[in-house]
Amino acid sequence: MLKSEFLDAELLAITTEVQRLVEQRRSPTLHLTYQEQWDTLQTRASELLSFLNQKCNKIHKVASMHYATLVHFVESQDPLLIGNTPFFPASEYFTREGRLFKQFRQTVLKQQVEAKAREDQLLQKQLELEAALKLKEDLIAQLMNQQQKP
Repeated sequence: MLKSEFLDAELLAITTEVQRLVEQRRSPTLHLTYQEQWDTLQTRASELLSFLNQKCNKIHKVASMHYATLVHFVESQDPLLIGNTPFFPASEYFTREGRLFKQFRQTVLKQQVEAKAREDQLLQKQLELEAALKLKEDLIAQLMNQQQKP
């Protein structure tokens, strides 16, 4: 297996080198080795990707072989007798889709409750603002009546 520290260090070194070369482009004159440095960096990145590709293919091959041996091992054993297995109703079987749907439904219900609470808060604020506006309208009407009575 590849160590993530190794990959992180290699990618960080390549990123640092790219940044350094990009910063060199800002100078009015470039060194004669500039193109050579880019080629070296490109070769280094290609070699890293090639190494990763080989390593991943090797790991995948080993995993596939392991899976194949397990499948053939199970096939070579005596078949299970259905009559000896306990019966469970379909509602008790847990599937990945069932768990995901249950989590999705819980998330949606939670979002609906939060949306309802926000809606209630906004409605309460609107009612408070309308009441305050009504009081101000009444106060203005009283002041207007007082000015007209002198």
